[in-house]
Amino acid sequence: MTTLFRHYTINRLTTLLLAILTIQTAVADNTRFSLLTCSPGEEVYELFGHTALRYTNEEKKQDVVFGYGYFSFDTPNFVWRFILGETDYLVGAVEYRDFIKEYEQRGAGVTEQVLQMDSLQKEALFDALVANCHPQKRVYRYNYFYNNCTTKVRDKVLEQFAGKNITFANATQEKTLRETIAGCTAGQPWTAFGINLLLGADIDKPATRETLQFLPANLMNDLAAAQADGKPIVSEQAELLLPVDRTKRLNHFTPFNSALLLLLFTMIIMLCEVRSHKLFWGYDILLMGLQGIAGVVLMFMALFSQHPAVDNNYLLILLNPIPLLLIPLLVRSAIKQKSFSFMWVQIAIPLLFIASAPFVPQCYPIPVFIFAITIAVRSLFHIYRLKICDLNIY
Repeated sequence: MTTLFRHYTINRLTTLLLAILTIQTAVADNTRFSLLTCSPGEEVYELFGHTALRYTNEEKKQDVVFGYGYFSFDTPNFVWRFILGETDYLVGAVEYRDFIKEYEQRGAGVTEQVLQMDSLQKEALFDALVANCHPQKRVYRYNYFYNNCTTKVRDKVLEQFAGKNITFANATQEKTLRETIAGCTAGQPWTAFGINLLLGADIDKPATRETLQFLPANLMNDLAAAQADGKPIVSEQAELLLPVDRTKRLNHFTPFNSALLLLLFTMIIMLCEVRSHKLFWGYDILLMGLQGIAGVVLMFMALFSQHPAVDNNYLLILLNPIPLLLIPLLVRSAIKQKSFSFMWVQIAIPLLFIASAPFVPQCYPIPVFIFAITIAVRSLFHIYRLKICDLNIY
């Protein structure tokens, strides 16, 4: 939903902005505004597509694309600020030929929807976009669902129809945000898994039409069926670029398969322990460390990040920092050859997670259930290993 730009393009973009600011604001009938919707790409920041506004002035031979999705990885502390949800994005404008060339090189599709507006509406929209591109005003606080490159464009367009009765002829989608995201990340299982881990129960609520318009394709479909006082907002629609059909490679290394392998490997570890009469307690440090570190990340995001929907995350029932506190007890008990009675905590945590799952307002990823079973099985083995083996395997 964003466009990446590097330092070598900033001067070019700034020069164009200065040129735009000098344009006379009188907008003639031969000008037009159109919504550009770009299809998803393969990079993480391209998975959901992009939305921009195209301004065409035939008389002055101006063809400019305004967008609210510019960012750079070279921004100081970009990654840290992104984690905290303090990501600042930029409003910018590029020449249409450069914009379309970039998406052509990506193999993405671009759909254009011409907006049906009178001269006053066009002029007001043009003035608003130019004002937003001013160096002192072009930075805004990005919010993935509620203030992104698509919702900003939508708001600017619909402002021009203020006071009119806006209706949509297409049906409202009965989806949650999690279901919508899943459709966009179907070819990226690990990306989808990470998103599902980080985002909590808030994205499992039924989403409104307005909320679902955070996705470029949804906004495009809604505007195609939108009317203002009975008149269509979009006068015509055309495909400027058709997306390149990419053959998706089958990836067997998925979170689901990885979780199954982890459970199988844990079973093999326990079998080897029984046969060798030795306890591989280093493996328990690995499991508990994985569980605890994931819990630290989720708790940090819930407490400190400004990202929407990262709080109210019921995965903290299973993935929490408690296992990290148990690791010193594990090491001490293993060295002194004492029982692992504290493992009852590690049994209670996954069992509570599984038992509460049908009653919490959050949809969990299936691999997490497999991981919970792995933790429970391993912990039960520690509690009952003497009865299972009838041997002290220390």
